[in-house]
Amino acid sequence: MTRTTIGQLTAVSIGAAMLAACGGPGAPLGPPSPKDILAKPLHANLKDAHFLVTGKFAEQGVSVDLAGDGELVYKAPGAGRFKFQTMVAGQKISYEDISIGGKDYTLSDPGTGKWTSRATTSGLGPGSFSGVSDFKYVGEENLAKGKAWHATAKDKDGNGFEGWIRESDGYPLKYLIAQQSNALTLTFDRFNAGVTISPPPAAQVVQG
Repeated sequence: MTRTTIGQLTAVSIGAAMLAACGGPGAPLGPPSPKDILAKPLHANLKDAHFLVTGKFAEQGVSVDLAGDGELVYKAPGAGRFKFQTMVAGQKISYEDISIGGKDYTLSDPGTGKWTSRATTSGLGPGSFSGVSDFKYVGEENLAKGKAWHATAKDKDGNGFEGWIRESDGYPLKYLIAQQSNALTLTFDRFNAGVTISPPPAAQVVQG
């Protein structure tokens, strides 16, 4: 074997090793960073999304089950709403929240029949689940609506949450929010249905 041939074989071997190390043709690509995973719904072709809410809420040692639904609007400026119901001592209680334009509007039943308005920088919206710290990648999971990346993070108030983001289009499939003894699961079932979210009528609002 000539010196030239040996040199060519060596060059080919080195080149093949470099391609393999750098993820050359045929090498599987790794997942995005957990920060990028959780931000994908903000950059996907997503206008709105509907979700179901289930969970538990504990107060003074008493735990109750919650059930309801909600929606997120991703078109600027973004908005969110959710409503849940529960039973406490045989009485049905409902709670509704609308976040839009830097304000939270909440309505409880039984209650005054009026919405309470408060300024907020942490209202429910599409950016609520993008995270700001402690990003971690958990792995891939097969959910009912597709294969998803599973990542965790904390929001700007330091509350931890988990997100399952569909790999094929960056849509959210599930979020898990846990705060102390409270836990909520948001399971997404509809997208781009033409949802709009508006504040309650001014006559039905009082300042909190």
